Amino acid sequence: MRAAMKRLARAARRRDVPTGVVVIVAVLFLNNFAAAASRPLLPVYVERELAFAPAFSATLLALETAVGGVISLFAGALADDIGHKPVLLLGFLGFMAGLLQFTTAVPWLLVTLALLLGVGHGLRSTAGQSYLLSAARPGSVGVATAAFFLGGTIGSALGAALAGGIIEAHGFATFALVGLTLSVAPIGLALWKLPPVAMHAGAGRSLGSLRGFWAIVTRREILLLGGLRFFPTAFWGVFTLALPLLIFRATDSVLAAALYSTVGLILSTVSQFTVGRWSDRHGRRLPTYLFLLGLVAAAGLAAVGHGSTPVLFVAGSLGTVSGWTMSVLVLGAVRERTSDAERGRVVGFIHALWSFGFLTGTIAAGLLLDVNPALPLGLAAVFSAVALGFAVALYQRAPAAHHAAAGG
Repeated sequence: MRAAMKRLARAARRRDVPTGVVVIVAVLFLNNFAAAASRPLLPVYVERELAFAPAFSATLLALETAVGGVISLFAGALADDIGHKPVLLLGFLGFMAGLLQFTTAVPWLLVTLALLLGVGHGLRSTAGQSYLLSAARPGSVGVATAAFFLGGTIGSALGAALAGGIIEAHGFATFALVGLTLSVAPIGLALWKLPPVAMHAGAGRSLGSLRGFWAIVTRREILLLGGLRFFPTAFWGVFTLALPLLIFRATDSVLAAALYSTVGLILSTVSQFTVGRWSDRHGRRLPTYLFLLGLVAAAGLAAVGHGSTPVLFVAGSLGTVSGWTMSVLVLGAVRERTSDAERGRVVGFIHALWSFGFLTGTIAAGLLLDVNPALPLGLAAVFSAVALGFAVALYQRAPAAHHAAAGG
């Protein structure tokens, strides 16, 4: 991560990469470092400190995900009209609700904070991704997107490591206080250094943007982009729940499940930057096909060999690399096929489908895993095959001329 950020900063000084791209990556890193650990630690807090059933944690996480998806639709229109920065800052404030959950044991208040966190997640994700696509130059969208996701991932990983030590030594409330204090840093950096991207003509008419939303998202290529986001994310929802649990059951080792996650992250980092750079130069169609086939192969391999730890490691690593790399490729395709005036709404639509795709895959895995592990894994293969069909349909046509000019 440090080497990637140094290369990004040097490129910014040479004006190869706009300053806004460097700052948005740094801002996301800081925000995830401060607050993102709250999500995976919430079930631990609910069970250990409050003695509530796991179903309560699942309800909180499901509410957050669903609300985030719905809010993304409105966040995109808002970002198109008033600018990305105000929406991003509101999202950072909403993210603090995730930390405040560790300061209460009142069920209705935990539910309320989960809803606020969902609002913050939808605002932050939509505004941040839309800003990145608008700020990045056409020839560097893939690399910029890879850096964006990597910054968030590394921030989450480092934040989780810090959180674990604080909680063991001082408790969950202290963790929340430290996180809230650290959350000021990304807000301050965004206010101080994040440059605005050019607003389109007619900005400031949110009602008009919402009225035009339906016409935009029902366009053929936007619907195909939506399918290309929903179905691979449904695959990812299955794998996120099933693979670590199956590895743990096969090995009876938490360390093995953690090692699987670490290996996947390292390989994904290399893949995202390599494929992002290649796709900027040669196009996104071929790598999109290849990595969707990777998802199909990973799910099929895991379904057949779910009782073998080596098979699960290979299949899980292939699925992780392919899933993370698809995020870079899909956002690059959004940039190519949208104009500046509509990009926020399209990103909001795409992120909403990400949220509901993840929810779909997670619920399917939760319901089917103990019936037969091959069932959710086979379903993940079907999700991936459907996504491949959407990709073939999308790339049958080149981007419209005015979108290609605006988006690269």
